Amino acid sequence: MVRRRWQRPLMTVAIFLGCWLLAAAGWGFDWKAADVSVRSTSKYVVQWSDEPGSQMEADEDQDQDFYQMLGIDLRWDEPGITIATLGRWDKDLDGTENGSFYQDYKDSRGDHRQDFEIFYAYLEKKDLAPGLDVRLGRQYAYGAEVVHFDGLYADYQRPDWSGFEAELFGGRIVQHYSDLGQDSVGGFNLGFHPVASLGLYLYGVFYEENSWEASTIWQPCDHFQGRGNLAFINSHTRYIDLNGETTIAKTGTIINLGFYRRYNINSEDDFLYDYTYTLDESLSDDLNRLYLQQEEGYYEYDLQVTQPLPGTPGLNVYGRYTIRRLAHDKHENLYNTDFDRYTLGFSIDEWLLWKGFHFDAGVSRWEEDRDKFYEEESTSYYADWRQELGERFELGAGYYHKNEDVNSMIENEASTRYLASVGYKVKDNCWLKLAYEYNEDDYYEDELGVDHINTLTLSLHLEY
Repeated sequence: MVRRRWQRPLMTVAIFLGCWLLAAAGWGFDWKAADVSVRSTSKYVVQWSDEPGSQMEADEDQDQDFYQMLGIDLRWDEPGITIATLGRWDKDLDGTENGSFYQDYKDSRGDHRQDFEIFYAYLEKKDLAPGLDVRLGRQYAYGAEVVHFDGLYADYQRPDWSGFEAELFGGRIVQHYSDLGQDSVGGFNLGFHPVASLGLYLYGVFYEENSWEASTIWQPCDHFQGRGNLAFINSHTRYIDLNGETTIAKTGTIINLGFYRRYNINSEDDFLYDYTYTLDESLSDDLNRLYLQQEEGYYEYDLQVTQPLPGTPGLNVYGRYTIRRLAHDKHENLYNTDFDRYTLGFSIDEWLLWKGFHFDAGVSRWEEDRDKFYEEESTSYYADWRQELGERFELGAGYYHKNEDVNSMIENEASTRYLASVGYKVKDNCWLKLAYEYNEDDYYEDELGVDHINTLTLSLHLEY
């Protein structure tokens, strides 16, 4: 049996004590030349479970980690200059053993079992020329693909009468969790508004293979909006996404209708979307799209209706019906299956003048067409509650359960989950939160040899 190591390491105590002293002193910045904002989130996370089965090399049944997120922005309004940074330091506090299911990417970062990443650090100049903003340094670009890069970004949005906007970016790829080579990348995002109610957009990314996406947003009136997307990622057609939403003014009914066509994915991926995923070094030369690589082509139709109840402000009922059909005669598995899903629920926000009360609950019914080795139907139940107590305290709780553990990958939930939290606002710029989470799933038993996993998180958030 693995011995427990529940004593909090000295470094964790020092960091939290420093944050508390910072909050108690009301520390801030008083720079005459610049406005400075600081965002800090510190998290101490403890996880424990029953003793793992023989599937795992190590029978470790608990883990302690520390996470520190820090962002600092300096802004000079008169010259229109901003310096922005955001980074995170992760530290394994108790030495996770090799072969433990608690191992993650920081545990593979040498003997110190820690990881530091700079998400962005850039210098931005507003109105370098009329309507032209530029940004230099480490940053993200969002368009046909999400690109993390070191380089230059330019945004042009004038003259207003033209209805034209353009973004250009280029530089060297940033790859923190793998080493695929620091190749050059470039791209653009173009937008055109021929009339106020219509937006046309074209996005492109140029890397080892080219990626394109075209989209449109149309809002001819206050009560209707339609949008559409067509994507060609890595020179292969990936998906078509159409969506329309209308509101019936007399009753307040909101109706949303969607159509989604996913095409087969059979190409290597240029960028890693799931930044929390742990990559073994042996994969670094042959990185495939992680979750999406396992997804076959399919059609999906989705209808959602939300109805506020007359005479009861804050109370809404909603329903949703989803149909998914595989596009080809493929073998069904956890990632690919035909199914019908029905959802009914309701939400309450400060119902009957109950100040600070928020509640959402519902039930989903899954009906599938699988082989005899898989369950063909299941029912999911969920509920989330949040209550604000005055200006300082906030309580929260949540529940989720599936009576048959199917669609773990599609629904992305454990078969049973409990959540509980309490938050306290120390000052207007300081929040402290303690949260507990319990997860139980057949997948844990089959793959990890544990029945359940508990997580306790203590977090401190500061803003200045």
